[in-house]
Amino acid sequence: MRRSRTAINSLNSTGSAVIPLKVRSYSRLMSRTTVSEMELCAAVEALRLTPTGAQIEVRSDSELLIDGMRFLVFRWQRFGWRNSRGFELQHQELWSELLKLNERRTIRWRWIRGHNGHPVQTRADALACQTARTQWCSLHMAA
Repeated sequence: MRRSRTAINSLNSTGSAVIPLKVRSYSRLMSRTTVSEMELCAAVEALRLTPTGAQIEVRSDSELLIDGMRFLVFRWQRFGWRNSRGFELQHQELWSELLKLNERRTIRWRWIRGHNGHPVQTRADALACQTARTQWCSLHMAA
């Protein structure tokens, strides 16, 4: 599974997740979001498509997502959903959802280098770009 993002005039981001075993792709555009939020949303949406009890490997070039799920989220949870500087954690609801999904599946969280020719990552990037272009065209053609 891989998530990618392309920003259009800094207001829209797209998220894509590719699940090779199911040969299923998913892409969605959200308004007024951040790269981090799309990283988390893509992981949540992709994991929701997998059955409870499944053994899964999640691959992403997002260090926030991978390190977050490997060890950071447990520390944030222990400290009342606050980061190391004491600030309230952003996107707490998405982290909580990821934890719930993680509890019901056996997931290996694996970081991969971004834009390095990985076929699934390349497919996810293409989906994100296609969704962003479609949205951009529909916004500007209607004007």
